[in-house]
Formats: sequence, structure tokens, C-alpha cells
Amino acid sequence: MKAKKCMNLLTIVLAILILCLLAFGFLFAPNDPTKTDMLSRLQESSSQYPLGTDAMGRCIYSRILYGGKTTLGIVLGGVGLIFIIGSILGMTISKWVIRQNALIDGIINAVTAIPPIAYLIVFMGAWGNGISTMMLAMTASYVLRYIRLARTQIDIESEKAYVSCAIASGASKVRILTVHIFPNILSELIQFLCLSCADMILTITGFSFIGLGLGDNVVDWGTMILDARSSLILYPMMIIYPMMTVLICALCFNILGKKIKVG
Repeated sequence: MKAKKCMNLLTIVLAILILCLLAFGFLFAPNDPTKTDMLSRLQESSSQYPLGTDAMGRCIYSRILYGGKTTLGIVLGGVGLIFIIGSILGMTISKWVIRQNALIDGIINAVTAIPPIAYLIVFMGAWGNGISTMMLAMTASYVLRYIRLARTQIDIESEKAYVSCAIASGASKVRILTVHIFPNILSELIQFLCLSCADMILTITGFSFIGLGLGDNVVDWGTMILDARSSLILYPMMIIYPMMTVLICALCFNILGKKIKVG
């Protein structure tokens, strides 16, 4: 049992370290990710270019690190907003605070039935491509699902004995929600957020790959995969590097969602 706990802890620490490296690695990037040099195009790995260069002579390693800053910046910023807004609204509209309301249930079920990709298409159609548009669309699409999850978990916990004991001791509804109930549902909420992060990464990369990315001169993994298509046969590593980065990043979030337990 002790060995299993140590292995779980080691796995969590390793996943967090990898994500930190991808999120803040741009601080140690050896080259400018947007600087083109046609004399240095399609070079093999070297001390100057650790992973070689692309068809425009840009450093692939630096572009991967800056792509992590862009993609994970959107994902973590969106998740922060989802956690704050969703937790407050989830507690506010729970049956513990508001009695069962068919209208609220109907609105939540109807809105969450819309796939996240639909929000992204609508937001891009209204405001165009961009980092702020992508973050807003990601937040809007996942916060509603988070609210429904938080509301459901709060309703389940409110029926348990420890809540009845807290009521009998004279605790207020706010104290019961924030001190007693919320810590007990935190593991489920974190698991949802981690899995949502992995889904967001794949969505952002996919939209960049089909040309609906984050705007001009923005470095991200999907754009790197798109640019590497023309050199796929002769230089396959150009597309393998960003694809493996996306895979590893999504895997780390899935591992955190599975391994992290709160309380």
C-alpha cells in the first residue's frame, strides 16, 4: 500500500513537472520562435537548434516551448475562470439554496446539450480568431457543465448525515456549503477540470490545424502541425514533435484527473 501511494505521488509530481516545463519553458527558449532564416531551413538537430528547423528556418524547439505558453495559457486561464464562476453559481443554484426548479433544470440541460465545438464556431464567427475569443469560448462551453456537476454533487452531499449534524449544531447555509460540503466534492470537480483541460488542448490544436487558429504570428502546436504537412514525407519529425507534445500534455492532465484525490 505504501509503495502504491509513493508511485501515485511520483506520477503526480512528474506530470506537474512536465506541464510546468511546457507552460514556462519559453523563458529558456534558445531562439526567437518567429524569426525566419531561409539559409537555415530544414536543418537537423544541433546545439543551436536542438530539434532542428522548419521549412522557414525557424527553431522547432523554441516554437514548441512558445506553443506551450500559448495553449496552456488559454487552458489554465479558462480553467481558473471555470472554477471560480462555476463553483459560485453551482452553490447558488443548488437545491440546498434554491428549491427544485424545473425552469433552472431545463435551461441547464438544454444549454449543456450543445457540444463545446459549437460555442467555438459561434464565438469565432462573431469576434474572429484570437486568444481572447478562444479562451472565452472554452470558458463558456465548459463552465455550464461544471455548474451542473457542482450542483448535482452538492445535492447528493446535502442528503448525508454530516450535513444534518451541521444543521443541528446551528451552522449557517453558507458555512455548510463552503466548509462542509464543498471540500467533499472537490475531488470530483478537479477530475472534471483536468479532463476538460485535455479536451481543450485537443480542441485548440484541432482548430489551429484546420486554419481557424489564434491569429497571425501566434505560435501554437496546431499551427506547427499545419505548417509541417508539406514536408511530412521528407522530414516527418517536424510534425511528430508537436504531435507528441500535444499527446504528452493531454496525457498529463488525464493522469492528474485520475490520481489527485482531495480530502
